[in-house]
Amino acid sequence: MRQYERYDSAMQIIDKAIAKDPRNGALYLEKAHIFDDMGREKDALSFYGKAIGLSQRNFEAYRARGDLFVSTKQFDKAIADYSKAIEIIPNAKSAYGDRGRVYELTRDYPKAIEDFTAAIKYTRPVRDWYYNHRARCYESLKQYDKAAQDFDQAIKIKPGSYEAIHGRAKMYVYLGKTDLAIVDYTNLLKVHPDDPDAFIKRGDIYFSKGDNAKALEDYNMAMKVEIDESPHIYEKRAKVLKKLGKNDAAMQDEKKALQLRRNAVAIPKI
Repeated sequence: MRQYERYDSAMQIIDKAIAKDPRNGALYLEKAHIFDDMGREKDALSFYGKAIGLSQRNFEAYRARGDLFVSTKQFDKAIADYSKAIEIIPNAKSAYGDRGRVYELTRDYPKAIEDFTAAIKYTRPVRDWYYNHRARCYESLKQYDKAAQDFDQAIKIKPGSYEAIHGRAKMYVYLGKTDLAIVDYTNLLKVHPDDPDAFIKRGDIYFSKGDNAKALEDYNMAMKVEIDESPHIYEKRAKVLKKLGKNDAAMQDEKKALQLRRNAVAIPKI
């Protein structure tokens, strides 16, 4: 009944079960799940608490309540619940991943890295998700070499991963390995040919190298695939056009960018 969102029927069934076995924590956990699915947060928290009260080692109850705390932005409580779940099952990869994500959200990157490392240790096969998140934490700490290595591992697991290829290319730019970044953006565009951001980023690299013709080509492609007009792209293209001596065209792009920025619905920078 719960699976098919027939919550009233599900609640009637679980209440009958609880009446027959009122000391069974698993039944209270199921009732909490029903309330959770219904969006009744306070009731869900109450029954997660009852499930835990009947069994202090209820791993799933701590994890589920932790998830609910995350959704309501009660991050300290979520961390406490995930930590309790880890105490119960020390090799619980899912709980490490969940807690690591909260640490990442709260910008406690060293602790997030520790948890994602533990999740990677206990997961077989390893998920690219853990490497991508740990890479972003390394990036936030400006440890770009380690971030690139993690994105590389994620790509090995999932070769077409947009997030990982884009992330590694970005790290290569930070590390000054622009030729490798161009290779990544080029490969990314083979998989995602309508990605304006990849064209813009590759165009930026070509512009920094003085290859203005290729930069102009990429900015033109970015405009072609971009759903809405962006002043940011017009400003970039104007700079390239000036380098190519096309001052009239550059002036037109600058005017267009200014017009878009004055518009109340101007698109933010990419």
